[in-house]
Amino acid sequence: MNIRKSVLISIVTLNIIGTSGCANMNQADCETANWQAIGYEDGVAGARDSQFSQHRQECAEYGITANIEDYLRGHDKGSTKYCTQTNGFFLGMKGQNYNRNCPQDLAPVFLSGLTDGKQIYSAQRVMDSADEALERLYIRIENIEEVILDKNNFMIADGLVRAERLEIRQQIESLEIAMLELIALIPEYQDEHARAIRNYEGVKQSFANYF
Repeated sequence: MNIRKSVLISIVTLNIIGTSGCANMNQADCETANWQAIGYEDGVAGARDSQFSQHRQECAEYGITANIEDYLRGHDKGSTKYCTQTNGFFLGMKGQNYNRNCPQDLAPVFLSGLTDGKQIYSAQRVMDSADEALERLYIRIENIEEVILDKNNFMIADGLVRAERLEIRQQIESLEIAMLELIALIPEYQDEHARAIRNYEGVKQSFANYF
């Protein structure tokens, strides 16, 4: 299977995961159920074969017996689509964990991809955290600038006595010192952000074969 097709299957699988488990089986579903197809869909969606118990209980309410043999046969086939290295990789990139939903023979390959994907996920979280920290620093500086501007305007307003103006001036000086201390931190935060970006790009490049 080529990479383009593998990625397509991974995207489809992720979409199925997002929508599976929402709809219950009604009487008509149970009466016309293709249990092999249902098992296949559950397998492709990454649902464990224990999902059959829910289907069985739902259909038992209508006096209909679910076919576990057909279900498991389909589930095994569906699992081969879900439990791939490529799919594990893209799930890992989203930070998803393994819930032991792959057959024993397919689990190692799936987990290999999941582990690779989680390295990108972790690197991206560090990068995002550094970006947010830098943004928060800029916001703190901007907020202090606004307060200083307001106090400067207030200090020259009519009706203030000299002592009041001196007090405001002292407040402004304290704020200016605090702002300068924050400004001095900008290079450090920028360097940390740049390192996080380089690390993320490096980790992502090391797994370029998945893309």
